[in-house]
Amino acid sequence: MPNWDNIGTDAKWVARELERLEVDLAEAEKLVDYYLFKGCSEEAMLRYLDTLAQNPPPRSRRSQRHYRNLRDIWQRWNTTLTGVDKARAWGWAVRSAKASRVEARLGAKLRSER
Repeated sequence: MPNWDNIGTDAKWVARELERLEVDLAEAEKLVDYYLFKGCSEEAMLRYLDTLAQNPPPRSRRSQRHYRNLRDIWQRWNTTLTGVDKARAWGWAVRSAKASRVEARLGAKLRSER
């Protein structure tokens, strides 16, 4: 049974980090898919993040920063959650960070229209 209190607490921490480091949330969302695809393997996830941080897809310089920040968040995330619960927390964190960005944009737009 999922521990929703811990999932929510961890999701808040991860969301704050995603926002603080201005990570590409589309890439953050893809990470949870990869984690689940690999059977929630921490080793596979760390190899994947290291590879992307060191040799990102050739899109832009910002991509490498996003991947390094994602790797750093994952490594600094001091959680007792594992497996699917860890994936749930990361997924909720991404959704929360997306909602915060939308809210900030709407607030800025409303202020500029006054």
